[in-house]
Amino acid sequence: MEELSYDELRKIQARERASPVLQSIPEGFYASVVKLISKKNEGLKSSFSLTEAREYESILKVAEDIHERRMQKIVLRAMKSGGGQEEIALTGEEAELFEKISKAVSEDREGFNGMIGGKESKAGEERIKRIKILKNLPKFVGTDLKVYGPFKEGEMIELPEKEAQLLVNRGIAEQIGGVSNEVSK
Repeated sequence: MEELSYDELRKIQARERASPVLQSIPEGFYASVVKLISKKNEGLKSSFSLTEAREYESILKVAEDIHERRMQKIVLRAMKSGGGQEEIALTGEEAELFEKISKAVSEDREGFNGMIGGKESKAGEERIKRIKILKNLPKFVGTDLKVYGPFKEGEMIELPEKEAQLLVNRGIAEQIGGVSNEVSK
């Protein structure tokens, strides 16, 4: 990106304010902002003037406003989307932020849905856990209303994650493998 000016920074701010979606900004935008701020700061150190000091403060405020607005839009988009960023105008730094937020939102949704026994994260799929039965166990009805068992002591089995974790927590089984990738029912 060529050198950024205060006027160009204000134009970018105006576009971000006017639109509810992220606006395209030049690659290397944030590095250019840092360069502009450093240049103004050096200019103030060498020859202080009230006009230059005001412009320096304005640059800081405009840069912060652009960053805050873009972060808000990124967070909202990450909450609404399934993680895809194809149509979003992100810088490299923002793409990383978007991925982290999308992952956190997705994990939170899965946890909440699991907690309330609601819908699974992906239709028709569930996570499977491998466990070893420590005590004989008669048939039981799982949280998904399916019947499981009976199981014998020492038996290695695979169950949906919720049911397996319940047995492990009650000391009836021990986990012998991790949670497998989502497997179709």
